[in-house]
This record gives sequence, C-alpha cells and structure tokens, in this order.
Amino acid sequence: MKKLLFTIATVLFAASAFAQADRDVLVAPNGTIYTIEASPVENSTKIKATIMLVLTTQSGDTITRIPVPASTTEGLHWRATLAYDTESQTLFVLWLHMPNPMSSELLLAAYQNGHWQPAVSIDDRSYDLRYNLRIGITRRVSRLQQDGSYADVPALILHAVWWDDTGAGEQARYALISIDKGAVSSVDVHDMAEFIDATDAPAKVGDDFNRDLLKHPAVLDGPSPNSVDVLFADSKTNLFHRVTLHPISEARIHIPVGHHGTPAVPGFSAPESFSAPWNGSVTTLVSPHDRDKVLFCSTTESGVTYLVHSDAGWSDAKTLTTSATLTSDAAIAALVKMISTE
Repeated sequence: MKKLLFTIATVLFAASAFAQADRDVLVAPNGTIYTIEASPVENSTKIKATIMLVLTTQSGDTITRIPVPASTTEGLHWRATLAYDTESQTLFVLWLHMPNPMSSELLLAAYQNGHWQPAVSIDDRSYDLRYNLRIGITRRVSRLQQDGSYADVPALILHAVWWDDTGAGEQARYALISIDKGAVSSVDVHDMAEFIDATDAPAKVGDDFNRDLLKHPAVLDGPSPNSVDVLFADSKTNLFHRVTLHPISEARIHIPVGHHGTPAVPGFSAPESFSAPWNGSVTTLVSPHDRDKVLFCSTTESGVTYLVHSDAGWSDAKTLTTSATLTSDAAIAALVKMISTE
C-alpha cells in the first residue's frame, strides 16, 4: 500500500506538470481529425475539475474546440483515448477520472452529430491506478442459435485494455463494452491473466530493466471480424502474450467463463537488458506483413523512443528527437511507414 500511495503522489504531480502533453489523435475515414487533450483548468472558471478534457475537430480549414462535458466534474480527467465507428459516425472517448487521490474510474462518452451522450463508468475501484488506455471496435459477434450452433450477427462492441496498478500488484485488464442504439448495454471486465497459461516459466531480466515497458497493452486487429487480438505483458513472468478474444452473444455479449484466449503468436520474453526511459504516451505498431514483428514506442515532449521485437529478437532502443521540423505526430507516421515497408 505504501508503494501505491507513493505512486499516486507521483502521478498527481505528473498530471499537473505534463497535462498539456496528454493527448490522443484519430483521423476518421471522412478526413476529419479528432484530437483529445487534457487541459489544466484556470482557477477563475466555475469548472470544478483540476484537469479536464477538450476535443478538437478539424475538417478542412474549420477547427473547433469542444470541452467534454463529463470531464468538468471535480478532480483529474486525463489519459484519454479515441475510437471511431464509421457506420454510426460516432466518436468514443475513454478516459481516467480521479475525483480524489484515492479513487479513480474509467469513463466512456460518445460524440455524434455534434452532441455528447452522458458518460458511463466502465470500471470504478478505490486505490487503483490505470495507465495506457487503448480501445478498439468490432461490428460482428457470434450469437447462440436454437440448434446450439453460433452464427455471426451485427453488433457494435468496444474492446478496452489498460494497465492496472493496485496495492495487490500490477496487471493488464480488458473490458468488453456492448453498445446498443448508441448507449452502453453491458460491460464485461477481465484480468488478462485469465487468458494465458499460468504455468509459464518467468523470463530473466537484468537489474537495470525498466519495467515500464511491460505496461504496454494494445488492441490489435483479430483474425476475423468478430474478434480482436490483445497484446500485453505479464508482470509476474516478464513475458509478452498476444491472444485472440472471441466474444459470444447468449443472454448478453461476453467472453465465456473458462475461455482461454487463443494464442495469436507465440509468447516472447521481455528484453533482458532495457533501461531506456519509457514514461510517455505509448503506441504499439504491428507489421502488416509479419504478425511476429511488433514495434513499441513511447512519446514524450522531447522525442519518440522505440524498439522492435521480431523473430530475430529485440532491437536496441532508438530515439527520434522531435523539433519544429519533426513533430511527434510526424515521427509516429515515419515509424508506421517503417514497420509497414520492412
């Protein structure tokens, strides 16, 4: 518990110092650019929040800044991530809300046709910190038929992952969020450890190993329209796993009890020696030509640090220093091109 309280104090300081660097960017198929940013609130305003979220939309030359209404309540609202559903033209925002230093929850809000839907709490637990939120979308689910078989039917599902830190330990977690007529109809939350073999032998890492690299869950395209792959690390074994999760629809949409995620690729060990700083916004990129090749990167105000895991093992960590001529967004775009052409 003492470790967690120290971590909370560090997080609160970091939130005040680096809120302006806390953002996510998404480009919709119609060309609209959405940017969600954590923004400190001036004392002179009537807004109760210390840090709130502001959504910027850019369509052609038109730029609009829109406060996220549910982020104006007391406390910190930050670490937001975006997802966009093309069919309903709906933008989803998932973020961390800390009303006080000892409480936190994950909130989800939808933005459609210029209007916000009320935010819904996805995961609410005291003495719990959450990092590196990521979210993906599928539009098909396997539904149980009268004859006992399953058939795919349309369904809008959000798949959220994050790194969870409590007094009991750290781990990756996953939420299956069903959307019906624009509103959340059900939430199914799991520890990602449920989906892997608990008997795996731990991987050896050096004394200088920066464990922040493990706090790097990601939602990736699955092998079929009704599934997703989740890439995550196990802090107890120092192993990375990529598993396929396949929801089903019975009385509700959920991951079946006792279901083990199908390994999408073999698990792999963390780099034995890794000491590069890794405290920025994280991104995970996968080669479209080689599912075993994964690029991990961390973005701060000064640059983008990255390393690649492939069949050959881990590359050395490298940093693209950002500047007026190389923004962090341009650096990420360059890495996307690099991993896509290799």
